[in-house]
Amino acid sequence: MTFKTTAITSLTAITLAASSGMALADSNTSNQAAQSTAATQAQGMYSADRLLDAPVYAKGNDSDAIGEVDDVLLGNNMQIQKFVVETKGKFGVLGGKSYVVSPDQLTVRTKTTGKATEPDYRVELNMTRNDLGNEPVYSDSWWTNAQNQAGQAWQDTKSATSSAWTQVKDTTSNLVNGGKNKAGEAANATSNAAEDAGNKISNAADKAGDKTSNAADTASNKVDNATNNN
Repeated sequence: MTFKTTAITSLTAITLAASSGMALADSNTSNQAAQSTAATQAQGMYSADRLLDAPVYAKGNDSDAIGEVDDVLLGNNMQIQKFVVETKGKFGVLGGKSYVVSPDQLTVRTKTTGKATEPDYRVELNMTRNDLGNEPVYSDSWWTNAQNQAGQAWQDTKSATSSAWTQVKDTTSNLVNGGKNKAGEAANATSNAAEDAGNKISNAADKAGDKTSNAADTASNKVDNATNNN
């Protein structure tokens, strides 16, 4: 079977972030056995152009590639969602079809070359050939269903984010308004207390004035009576 390089619309080369969920490794040897057991090391940046057509190996078979990476599928956030693995026709159980696998179902290993911008990749599946045959077949119906599901998930995420933001704003507004109301209530209470205190002082002064006036009148009357009696 002849394999072709599949272009990603509007993308000639993209970087694949480590957060995509792939296990990544670096190896300085060309020996396949050594590559398959190399320690996983994040490379930081990956070329989608070089990843396309990279050989794919099934678990338990490190010497004979079962196919190659035919496409890389991205979500609305431009993060990798799926890989499309095109298989060779000689593996009858797979039927030469293309299968959809998730990033966590494979490991990408990097082989150092003489040019940094042209790395060689080796993709190792965390599954056997038979397991791969149980994965979804890449087709128009799969694409339509996956696209609809991804679109709905994106809308749900945006709605949840918007709802959370609205709740935060409402809570903050309630806290601010509640603070203002309590401050107003405290100011009114202070004003009322001051007014009550002023009234009490005024009443006490009036009473004291009345007592003083009455005492003066009483003293004057006594003086007048004493004078008249003499």
